[in-house]
Amino acid sequence: MGFNLYFAGGHAISTDDYLKERGANRLFNQLYERNGIGKRWIEHKKNNPNTTSKLFVDSSAYSAHTKGAEVDIDAYIEYVNDNVGMFDCIAELDKIPGVFRQPKTREQLLEAPQISWDNYLYMRERMVEKDKLLPIFHMGEDFKWLNLMLETTFEGGKHIPYIGISPANDSTTKHKDKWMERVFEVIRNSSNPDVKTHAFGMTVTSQLERHPFYSADSTSVLLTGAMGNIMTSKGLVDLSQKNGGIEAVRRLPKPVQVEIESIIEETGAHFSLEQLVDDYKLRALFNVQYMLDWAENYEFKGIKNRQRRLF
Repeated sequence: MGFNLYFAGGHAISTDDYLKERGANRLFNQLYERNGIGKRWIEHKKNNPNTTSKLFVDSSAYSAHTKGAEVDIDAYIEYVNDNVGMFDCIAELDKIPGVFRQPKTREQLLEAPQISWDNYLYMRERMVEKDKLLPIFHMGEDFKWLNLMLETTFEGGKHIPYIGISPANDSTTKHKDKWMERVFEVIRNSSNPDVKTHAFGMTVTSQLERHPFYSADSTSVLLTGAMGNIMTSKGLVDLSQKNGGIEAVRRLPKPVQVEIESIIEETGAHFSLEQLVDDYKLRALFNVQYMLDWAENYEFKGIKNRQRRLF
């Protein structure tokens, strides 16, 4: 059983080409990456109609929020309608409350999910590919909004087929785990228990194996490589010079060393372990391969001992 993993962020052209070659999935930011990543991947899909790659377009709501900018919802709708058949998933224009890095008022926190829901309905009414549009439920919002997404039906009694789940980036792994348990409890007890779910900005593999998400996206392969690390089944390996570089690998258990050598071989990139120490682009490529292997061999493990509810 495979997992639908979407790679996000500004990868090097060589890494993007490798993702295309492997039939991997890509997410891009429509406001700031439309003419770069978006254009390249739309052209790739047009020129390769049999590709298995899926393309996810994000509204750019969070990126715009960090810059104090606004996203034009009608321009966004026009863009996705001009590219019918190219996108497999389309994120609604959700509302990020308040001003970036400033305390949020109670009013801002309460109005944000209502604006997000109104935006979803506005977009859905005007979009050609309505079922590809995902409403988004954010950590911290009242669960009544998740219930609304699950119980709403459209023509012919049809439920929303796909929803986005957005954990808080500043929350602990334990807290997010408990919140996600609650999310899927609500989903199981709804009239739409088989809805597909996408985890925004999350590729902690242990969490994705615990909770039945259909898909997820993250920039972690890029950021991890930039920080000097590579991903392995035993956790991150720090290849930075301050940690000893190549010597850090030689101190690892033999099975982990074999795993690293195997991933290097599978990329077909013909680079060495020594080169990983010096080149963040190669570390990103290594991490892409690791995550692709994980996604292709994905196994849902579930939760053996459910935790006490926090919400």
